[in-house]
Amino acid sequence: MFTKAEEGQKRVDDRLDVLWDAIAIIDGKEYPCEVANVSTGGALMKLDIDLDYKHHFILDVQELSDYAAEVVWVNRPFYGLRLLVGDNIKLKEHADKIGLRTHKTP
Repeated sequence: MFTKAEEGQKRVDDRLDVLWDAIAIIDGKEYPCEVANVSTGGALMKLDIDLDYKHHFILDVQELSDYAAEVVWVNRPFYGLRLLVGDNIKLKEHADKIGLRTHKTP
């Protein structure tokens, strides 16, 4: 399901709801996490450890790829991420194409 950015929000990209298993690789340690939605250059991650604003780490979205990530907001256990691989990041486009094939059913 797409979520449109509302007027007055900082975000400018629409979001696509997903539920993907992932691994956050933080300071050399691996932590299981989930990606709940994606946009062109960002993601919403659920992770049960404390991370600071602006912390950089690797997000390994299983069956997709690894992404360099930066924490742009924190509301533990949820983290807003900016993906730092470059302007050609199209994670939402990729999610649109693969659809339910990688969507985890509750």
